[in-house]
Amino acid sequence: MNILITGGAGFIGSHLIKHMVNRYPNYTIINVDALTYAADKGRLQQIEAAENYHFEEVDISDPKEVQGVFSSYQVDAVIHLAAESDVDRSIENPLAFGETNILGTMQLLA
Repeated sequence: MNILITGGAGFIGSHLIKHMVNRYPNYTIINVDALTYAADKGRLQQIEAAENYHFEEVDISDPKEVQGVFSSYQVDAVIHLAAESDVDRSIENPLAFGETNILGTMQLLA
């Protein structure tokens, strides 16, 4: 089973990925994250060398990048955790929130 997890370098995503990689060694876990302000790859140091873990620095609102990941890994399931969620940042740049939260989600569904 190949499971794609978006937002995997975020707080919640990184905890889920560590759990999945360790608990399900027969699953391939693909972490897709654009590494924006809330991301921290350091949270995943414990598992970054695991054979069943793969990281792809991808912006989910980019259709070519998303399709490339789906094609490369033959994804069976998606857990979508990528989102812009900082209220102050949403006021400063609402377009970025729409791109990630709406367009990014639509790219995953397409």
